[in-house]
Amino acid sequence: MPTSKRIFEMRVRYLNFVVPLDAHTNFHDSSLKPNYGRVDLLGNAVYPSEKFLSPIPSRGSLYALGFVAEAFKDFRDYYIKMITAGGIRQGQGALSIVEPIRGWESIHTLYGKSIDNIYSNLVSLYFEKTGTIGEQSDRRPEDFEQFVGLLNDLLYTKGGDISLTRTSFVLSGLNPIATTGLAIEIAPNLGVKGVKKFFGNPNFKFYMNSLKKFGFMVDIDNPGRIIADIGSPEMQHYMESYGITVDNMFEKMYYRASDYDYYLLKVYISQFYNTYAASYPSKTVTTPTKCGKPSRRVILREQISADDYSDNYWLSIYAETRNFELSQPLDEYEIKKVIKNAKDLRKNLDISEAIRYIGDTMKRYQFKK
Repeated sequence: MPTSKRIFEMRVRYLNFVVPLDAHTNFHDSSLKPNYGRVDLLGNAVYPSEKFLSPIPSRGSLYALGFVAEAFKDFRDYYIKMITAGGIRQGQGALSIVEPIRGWESIHTLYGKSIDNIYSNLVSLYFEKTGTIGEQSDRRPEDFEQFVGLLNDLLYTKGGDISLTRTSFVLSGLNPIATTGLAIEIAPNLGVKGVKKFFGNPNFKFYMNSLKKFGFMVDIDNPGRIIADIGSPEMQHYMESYGITVDNMFEKMYYRASDYDYYLLKVYISQFYNTYAASYPSKTVTTPTKCGKPSRRVILREQISADDYSDNYWLSIYAETRNFELSQPLDEYEIKKVIKNAKDLRKNLDISEAIRYIGDTMKRYQFKK
C-alpha cells in the first residue's frame, strides 16, 4: 500500500504532467474542495430535495437540479450546433457526442445500502463470528441494552470508519458528488491512460471553453464529469430564473442532514436489534457449577420499540455515536457534559433544542478528523 508521501508525490506528478492546468481555469479539484455541494454556508451537511430535480437531455432517465439541467441543455445544444457547423471534429469519442450517462443519485438509496452493510458486518463479523476452532463469539448480546453496549464498543474502536448517522454519511467518501444534483457525467471513470487520452482529445479545448461559457467546471480526476460552478456569473444567471442565489440555495433547495439524524438513529438501531432478535431468537448460556455438570439456560430475545426508551436514553446514544464517528474529539468528561446539557435543554425547553444542540456541538469537529 502506498505511503502518504508516495500518494502526495503521485498527486503532484499527475497535476504537473497530466492535467493542463495552465490552459484552463474551470477545473474542480475534489482534494481541495471535498465537500463541494455537500455542506451549506454554515458547514452543515446537506442533500438536495428531489422536488427541485429536472430531467436532463439523455437516452435514459437522468436528473439534476433544475438550473443545472437547464444550463446543461443549453451547453449541449451549443455543442451540437458547432458539430453541425463543422466547428468540432467528429469521431472523437465522448467529445463528439456529449451524451450524459450519469446524473443525480439518491442519497436515500446509497445511505440505505450503507446501513444494510453496517448491520450485516455487525452481525457476521462481530456478534456471530466464530473462532478458529469453531466456538461462537462471546459478544452475542442477550437483550437490547447489551446490544447497544456492544455496538458502542465497536464504534469506540472503529467509529471513524463507520457512518451510522446521515450527517456522517454525507461527509464520507461513500457519498459521491452525484448526490448533490450538481454533477453530470458524459464518460465513465477513465483511469490514468483514459484521462491522458481525454485531455489530448482535439476537441478538449473547445469542450472546456464551452463548459465555462455555461458555468460548468470539469472534475480534475475525471474530465468526463461536469460540475456546476455555483460561484460563476454564468451559472448564477441560470440560478436567478429559479429565484436562487449562492446565499439562499442550500436553504431553499436542500435538507440539513442533522435535522433527521436523531430520529433515524432511533429507527435504525431499533431495527438492527429486532432483525437480529428475529434471526437469532435465543441464546444458550452455560454456567459452571460446583458439581462439575454445567448449568444451561436459554434466553429468549424479545422485540422492542424505540419508544420503550426515554428521550434522555436516545440523546445519550446520539451524542456518543456522533463523537465516535468523528474519532472521539471529545473525551469522556466532555461528552458527558454535552449529554447533560442536552438533557437539561430537553427538560427546560424541548427535544428539538436538545437535538440541535448536539448537532451544532459536534459540527465544530467534523472537519478536524
